[in-house]
Amino acid sequence: MVHVRLDMSNPDNQNPRPELDENEFIECFSTPLKTLYAECKKLEAEGYAIDARVLTLAEGIEVARQFKIV
Repeated sequence: MVHVRLDMSNPDNQNPRPELDENEFIECFSTPLKTLYAECKKLEAEGYAIDARVLTLAEGIEVARQFKIV
């Protein structure tokens, strides 16, 4: 997992497009961190595969929210 900061006022950064390998399907979208877990669960229910690293991050944020850690 990589953490980067982007200048979203730069037009080149406003519509990211993945460079896909053959037979690869990746959809890019943004969601607020506070709804990341719910969004992951919704997408999973729709049949999308969620990268384990993203889901683990989302679960950690959700647990912290439930226990009022953050």
